Amino acid sequence: MSNGVAVVYRARIDDRDIVVELAHRRPCLRLQIGSTIHTVVESSREAGAFELTLDGTVYRGWRYAIGNEVHVRLGARTFIVYCAEAASEAAGRDGHQHESRADMPGVVVAVHCEAGQAVASGDKLITIESMKLQATLVASHKAVVERVHVGLETAFERGAVLVSFVKPLET
Repeated sequence: MSNGVAVVYRARIDDRDIVVELAHRRPCLRLQIGSTIHTVVESSREAGAFELTLDGTVYRGWRYAIGNEVHVRLGARTFIVYCAEAASEAAGRDGHQHESRADMPGVVVAVHCEAGQAVASGDKLITIESMKLQATLVASHKAVVERVHVGLETAFERGAVLVSFVKPLET
């Protein structure tokens, strides 16, 4: 970029880690993935909908932001995009995050952890369905699961505690 500061994002697509660098913002957005630079143009549509032109090909879809995640629906696939550093920094501001709460109402469709299990940052905790979209909640930091507060096919409201973590001993 012109100011000499590179903006770099890490992403995971189909269990593959990729690095996306913001090459240019103007006159249009250009992203570098590997050695290839892609031109991206977004057109405004109704709330939640988008139209994206990537290297001349038009894609239409829907997006929904949930906290640090953006759920993107393209064709018959849903992708979850998030900034791993932002999640780690948010957890680190108050020391440790001791529980994972629901950002919206939904239903549990899969439980990936159990009490006593050690989890690392990014490990799957629970998969939920809300507004016909599935989202997998992941651990924001290294911790031990104290309790899973919901079971398979359990409905919950916004703000409900889904998973709690063992509080570390004071040193």
